[in-house]
Amino acid sequence: MPVSAMKFITIRANGTEDKLIVFAFGGSEQFFVEKGFSVNLGHIAGILLGPNSSLLMDTTFGHGAYAVEKAGLTADYLSAAWEYILKRFDFLPERSVLELELSADDEYGWKVTDVVEDKGR
Repeated sequence: MPVSAMKFITIRANGTEDKLIVFAFGGSEQFFVEKGFSVNLGHIAGILLGPNSSLLMDTTFGHGAYAVEKAGLTADYLSAAWEYILKRFDFLPERSVLELELSADDEYGWKVTDVVEDKGR
């Protein structure tokens, strides 16, 4: 199963900074095309780095909280960021910084307010 190039994503919210290695896999194989699927059935996986490393994974149509909960995590800002990544993976720079702020309008109480290319290291 082909794997895309990895992306390195930093999530900043609530005075914290989380780092993930994220990659897409599945959905682009000729098998899916031959079977007549017209949508990407791919998955996105992310390794949350740090002392409590976790694996987040879901389909590109997934719900952010599902993967975060399955990983044993409870951070609402992480659910909001993960859902953003699931929906927009192909459009994120290879090295990205996602800034989140509290938002009463968002399902998770957090909203991605800025995405910039990380030009560091």
